[in-house]
Amino acid sequence: MKNKILVIFGFLFAVQMGFAQLPNGEKTFFYTQTARTYDPGTLGIYTDMSFYSKVGDLIGGTVTPANFQAVNYWLVASNAVMTYGIMNHLDATLGVRVYQDTHYSNEFNLPDDIFLTVRAAGFKFARNRFSQGFLASFRFPTGEVHNYPFTEFAPNSFQYALMYAVSFFTDPYLPDRGFSAHFNMGWWNYNELGSVLYTYANGNELKATVNSSDFRMALAFSYPTALFDFRMELTGILFLQQPDPYVYSAEEWAFISPSIRYKPFKWVGVDLGMDFRVSPADRNNTSGIPDISARVDLPPNFPTWRVHMGINLNLNVLSSSKTEVVNYRQAKAQKQVELFETVIEEKQKAEAVQNEIENLRSIRKDAEKEIEELKKMLDDDQ
Repeated sequence: MKNKILVIFGFLFAVQMGFAQLPNGEKTFFYTQTARTYDPGTLGIYTDMSFYSKVGDLIGGTVTPANFQAVNYWLVASNAVMTYGIMNHLDATLGVRVYQDTHYSNEFNLPDDIFLTVRAAGFKFARNRFSQGFLASFRFPTGEVHNYPFTEFAPNSFQYALMYAVSFFTDPYLPDRGFSAHFNMGWWNYNELGSVLYTYANGNELKATVNSSDFRMALAFSYPTALFDFRMELTGILFLQQPDPYVYSAEEWAFISPSIRYKPFKWVGVDLGMDFRVSPADRNNTSGIPDISARVDLPPNFPTWRVHMGINLNLNVLSSSKTEVVNYRQAKAQKQVELFETVIEEKQKAEAVQNEIENLRSIRKDAEKEIEELKKMLDDDQ
């Protein structure tokens, strides 16, 4: 246990900076949420370590001004996420965006916003191969500056979302040992009406005139082996209510994200992955406020690529005696379920065989009758 505690403290101290999407749930994947909850008493701790960088060269013209200097722009953020299993079918996730580049005068938020997600899931069907769940997510605007470029739309407002998740497992009893697929869809309300979106140097303010919202989807696949999980995700949003034009990141986006999770221990996972933008690169709906990408060669909306790194810890914080009781009961219940399903399958097979035997007997009787009739016909002819 002492070794685990040392690893945790070292892990928290080594939280690195990286670009990350909304940390609105536990981190089985980068973005996609599964329809399973953490076991009661289980604590998951996760941090992102990812980034994007590009040299901002001058746009237009062949003559560079004497005072122009190319700038290497970094899009840096860091998330720390904790998930706790409260009870069967219920867990909660608290996410803190520890660091966020803003490209304003303050340069970065430290910390940025806070996220909270409550998930009710693990409701199984189709012989336990499918599981479904429901999530409620909230974003609290605790950062110093909002409405920053090159990342998701982030107004200075309390935001909330409702999502549905469904998961498919090839192995319903040991879901982490077999191929799985996961799908999310949901509605996010930015709730920014009346909030200040941009403040000019002279103090004039631009306030939101609408409550924008989007429909978001995520699709993920995972193929596990003993040491590695090979994963693929596709995520994106479609605006149901477009935000005001004087906001950054007012475009719909979609990313495809291949990744690998290395599992040196049962309770430790190390992630490495890439995001590749598949949504249009030239679309820019921002107007009325300074646009960095209009002056230097930077993406007009979202980065072309992003590198992802992360560390995931799963710890059981229940007492050892209680853990043993829970594990024993779960193992016993699982064996009973397996035995019951085996009995049902064998019974169904026996019934099918008996039905086939009865059919064969019926066919045999009909054939014997026909043979007798043929014999009588032959005797009559003689």
